[in-house]
Parts: sequence; structure tokens; C-alpha cells
Amino acid sequence: MLAAVSMVVPPALRARVGLEHGERIAAELSPLAAGADRAMPGCGFLFLCFTNRCGSNYLAAVLAASGALNEAGEFFNADTVLSHAAARGFASLRAYVAALPALVGVPAVPGRWLAAKASVDQLMMLTDAAVLEDVRARAKFILMERRDRLGQAISRAIAVQTLQWTTLHPRAVPDEALVYDRASILRHMAAVDGFTAGFYSFFAANGIVPLHLVYEDVVADPAGAVRRVGAWMELGDLGFDPARVRIGRQSNAVNAAWRARFLAGE
Repeated sequence: MLAAVSMVVPPALRARVGLEHGERIAAELSPLAAGADRAMPGCGFLFLCFTNRCGSNYLAAVLAASGALNEAGEFFNADTVLSHAAARGFASLRAYVAALPALVGVPAVPGRWLAAKASVDQLMMLTDAAVLEDVRARAKFILMERRDRLGQAISRAIAVQTLQWTTLHPRAVPDEALVYDRASILRHMAAVDGFTAGFYSFFAANGIVPLHLVYEDVVADPAGAVRRVGAWMELGDLGFDPARVRIGRQSNAVNAAWRARFLAGE
């Protein structure tokens, strides 16, 4: 259990990473710190910390296929929060988080876990709203990374054009219409490194030791990844039903061609 000290956002991290989601939410609802009297749910919170195209959606699907966890979604995206707020009258981010277990279908009681994806700016947002302060004694963090940073950057560059972030999403642009841009790939690589460094900075400042998982290892042995998470969370020896995983890999010949062009200096 973590010590009862205030959660903080390192000043250097705050200066480098903007509160993209937090600013939008605060602009339409109340300030992030509002609603301090709103009690947080009694369930545990599993934060699946990610950078785009690190394989976090696949990991979320794999963990849900154990039957022990809900499928972690991007529940803290501004669009998602504001949509629920408009439909249900939530006046603050804390009111939304308080209702989140019911929205996801997770009992808000000790011993049950709500799994949710979180970017580094969303962890900062939840810190500013004192959500993490309130749930830190029953919170766990997984940091998902991809060993192949170039592959991740290429995948991001493609997804930005196709808008197909998982195989469940429609593809807005066909392969033949995609445009290779070396500068774009370099920007995506720098973004991944920057956000990953942000996670390390946030965890170090708050004494958090996350479970590290690597995309390539999860793909090679999803059942092993589920067992590892189950043991770490003290959920026992979790099983794994691959038939429940609805998404697959998106990499194709375009990814390979762009890699070859990038490595050739084009």
C-alpha cells in the first residue's frame, strides 16, 4: 500500500505536457478540483497506462478475456466524459468518476476492479481533480510499452491517416491513398518517447512502481501475460479465452514498406 501523501504532478512534466483532456472538461464542466465532497467508488482502479499504438487495446482485450476484468476503455477522454455529463447531468469530473463503475458495469465494492486506460495527461488531470489522491490505496498501474519504437511511430502515422485505431474501427483511407512522410514518423517517435518519459517522471514523483508489460511479449504469449497480471493483482491463476479477443493486429505490407523507406533514409 502506498504511503498517505499527496499526489503531485512534477512541475517539469506539467510544463512539458499540456492537459488536453482536462482543459476541455474544465471548460465545459466545473474546475477539475471541484466536487471534493464527492466520494470515490470503493472498488479498485487498474490504470492501463499507454501511448498511442503501444498495443494497449490488445492488452485490454486480452485481460478482459480472462473474465476477471472489464475491458479497459479510454473512459477519461474528454469526448467520453462530456458525452456522459451531458446525458446524465454530471457537473464535475469527480461526479463522472463516481458513477463510472455503474456505467461500465463493475460493482463499486472492495475486491472488484475497474480497468481503465490512461494517458499521462489524464493521470495529471485525475491528480488535479484529487481522484488519484482518494483511490491511491486501491489503485494499480500497468505501463504498456512497445519495444519496436520505429514500428510504433509508423503505426501512429498510418492510423492518423486511416482513423482506424483498432480492427473494430472502419478504415477512412485505403492503403493506396496513404502518404509516406519521414518527418511525420520522426515526430511520432519523439512524441512516444516524450510521453513515456512523462509516465516515468510521474511514477517516480509519487512513489508508484507500475507493472511493466511489453507489447511484443504480450502478443507472443497472451495467456502468460494474463497469468502475470493475475498474480500481481492477487487475483489468482487467471485463465484466458482467446475466442473472446475481438481485435487483431493491423500491421501489413504498408508498415513494412514504410520501415524500409525510413531505414533507407528516404
